[in-house]
Amino acid sequence: MLFVPLGGFLGAGKTTTMLAAGRLLEAGGEKVSVITNDQGVDLVDTELAHAAGVATVDEVTGGCFCCRFDDLAEVIARLRTTVRPTVVLAEAVGSCADLQATVVRPLRRLLGDTLTVAPLTVLVDPARHAELGEQDTESDLAYLYRHQLDEADVIAVNKIDAYPAEVVARVRARLRHRFPHATVVPLSARTGDGLRRLAGQWNVTAAPARVPSEVDYDRYGAAEAELAWTNQRLRLDAVGTGFVPASWVDEFLLAFRRGAQLAGLAVGHVKLRLRTAGGSTKASLTSAGAPPSFDERQAGPAREGDLVLNARVRTSPDNLDALIDRCVAAADAAAATSSGERTGVVFRPGYPVPVHRMTAD
Repeated sequence: MLFVPLGGFLGAGKTTTMLAAGRLLEAGGEKVSVITNDQGVDLVDTELAHAAGVATVDEVTGGCFCCRFDDLAEVIARLRTTVRPTVVLAEAVGSCADLQATVVRPLRRLLGDTLTVAPLTVLVDPARHAELGEQDTESDLAYLYRHQLDEADVIAVNKIDAYPAEVVARVRARLRHRFPHATVVPLSARTGDGLRRLAGQWNVTAAPARVPSEVDYDRYGAAEAELAWTNQRLRLDAVGTGFVPASWVDEFLLAFRRGAQLAGLAVGHVKLRLRTAGGSTKASLTSAGAPPSFDERQAGPAREGDLVLNARVRTSPDNLDALIDRCVAAADAAAATSSGERTGVVFRPGYPVPVHRMTAD
């Protein structure tokens, strides 16, 4: 069984890559399972993975893989004995770093007789790289971001369909220069361009000798604590004869974008998935400076719907909660809906305390 760890900062396209790769591998005869991961519960990513039709979807919640390593190992053991996949794709929390020492090496050392761990792949969004990877003075978030790249065996520059070719080429060149140990590949998980080449990297044996630079856990923890984090559920009912689900989601994200711009907030990601009897709408916002993107869009009318909302934003929990309140009200007014009480909490991630930390093979 091949275990493929995927890392990368919030909004890099890990879920889209994981699901696209899963479809590609299954088309080639593999039996694929996926594992999602988050600090909380109620994940849009898990719902989307189920909808994508991948053979088996599981999740590790309540913390990143490193801090919930025993839960990850339990999921892997269950998959191995029940589903028996040939490939497991697993995406780590977007604010997680030090995966080589806390996940990859422990898996190889403790479970290496039952699975092969592929080279660690880290996804990069060119716009995020410009924001966090090219600072003159390195903030704590930029520090975390750099360490994600420093430990990568493979760096996949994603979303190449959304940027000019010269921007992608410049980012690739800078990544190769700064992280010469890593294989840098271009990718559009959305269109599939470069996906087969990326999947081919997972059957390459990672060089075991290199040890990433030491991680300052106080800076790592401070970086995560800059982010307000929430996973929520919400019930929507039409005020009149019906509402357009895609319009509600679009209005919410446009209001969120405007609010984040006015307040100067950095958006890690905001993900919404609205399910109704007639279908689903799923959209994401990964920057206050860019429009939302849709993976699913239901244009037809609906009488009611259930919404899952995931947001990670550089602000306080109170500010994030108030912004969500305003955006729900704006979407309700525009789409003629009435929203029920939101369930879920808004919090800051706790200090990272990995179960294992192995700095050498």
